[in-house]
Amino acid sequence: MKKLFIALFVMATFIGAAYPSFAQQMTKQDYLEKSKKQKTTAFILLGGGAAVAGAGVILFSENFCIFGCTQSEVNASNAGGVMFLAGGAAMIASIPVFVSSGKNARKAAELNFNYQPMNMPRYTGAIPKSYPALTLTIPID
Repeated sequence: MKKLFIALFVMATFIGAAYPSFAQQMTKQDYLEKSKKQKTTAFILLGGGAAVAGAGVILFSENFCIFGCTQSEVNASNAGGVMFLAGGAAMIASIPVFVSSGKNARKAAELNFNYQPMNMPRYTGAIPKSYPALTLTIPID
């Protein structure tokens, strides 16, 4: 009975996780919003990581000693080292988020094939009022 319950739970989890991913179509606006959110996240990771790493360096350097250290100095310098490593990891983690943000921004700038209107007099007879054109759309914001 337990094996049946676990098997049904696992199957329901996989089906539930896969169902929303079918036929997702993202628009240009979706890509722009996603890119902007990722860029904000990356800057937060970069700035926060730099602040924590800087505080770790200051804490480590103020409590650094080689011989005759008290336990509080050792603990403070260890905490400074851990803070420096955590800040460095956060800064490194911001790099893939920046890359992903750029990819989504490039997806938003796309080539479109559509018809552009011609500026012609109103009564021109059988001349078409538009022509096929290849347009490149680059978002500014």
